[in-house]
Amino acid sequence: MADRGDQPSDRNTLAVPPFGRQYRGIVRARSGGEQTPRGLGISVSAVVSALRRLLDELSWEGNARKYRDGGLGLENVLTTEVFQGLDFLPRQAFLGRVLATTSGARPDAAVHEVEEAAVDVLPGDLTHPLVGIRAQPDVRIDSPGAFVFVEAKRPRSPTFGSDQLAKELILTVEHARGRRPTLLLVLGTPPPVRVRGHGLFSIEDAVQLGQESLAMKRQRPVDVPDPTEIVAWTTWADIAAHVDAAL
Repeated sequence: MADRGDQPSDRNTLAVPPFGRQYRGIVRARSGGEQTPRGLGISVSAVVSALRRLLDELSWEGNARKYRDGGLGLENVLTTEVFQGLDFLPRQAFLGRVLATTSGARPDAAVHEVEEAAVDVLPGDLTHPLVGIRAQPDVRIDSPGAFVFVEAKRPRSPTFGSDQLAKELILTVEHARGRRPTLLLVLGTPPPVRVRGHGLFSIEDAVQLGQESLAMKRQRPVDVPDPTEIVAWTTWADIAAHVDAAL
């Protein structure tokens, strides 16, 4: 999600969008061809909640025209459609496979507990009062022994805020509350990542830049967890390939 800085959000976000052929395949795999909430075996209220959160999130953008094609390729729409689909499908075969094949840090605890995990799309801001930061995951995945903060970027020309990865890394560990933390980046292409106003960086260097930015803003040192232990990444193309393979 685009970095909004540390300003509080009044919205309690979520969503549902287009993943094209892979998403239609997801629906057929779960429902036996019947593309309805009942056929999917899911709660209608869950779909309604997702739609409300997506619409609420989009309402803050102030430009509805870019969604006239259904929002294809736009990150909030894509994220909601894909992760809601992964939530409703057989967990080990789909979401478990996506998590197990990420690069970087290994979210083994999340993979092991994927059947009992709660998947919440556009869940609202997370905060860390002592550091004075906030950020909204695009998706959060909670299980007894694991916490995954998902940061999804649009497939084309994505950028991170200068301190975005550092903030999200701090918040991932804070809200894991003793569970195994993972910050999962869903990218258009493999790293390096583009940091707004600074150019291309490795994930580790982008976190270091963010740590320095946070320290400068607060006029004091800010501890940031080691990204090599916590940050995992995948791409939209990887997710599509894994979904195809599981169908």
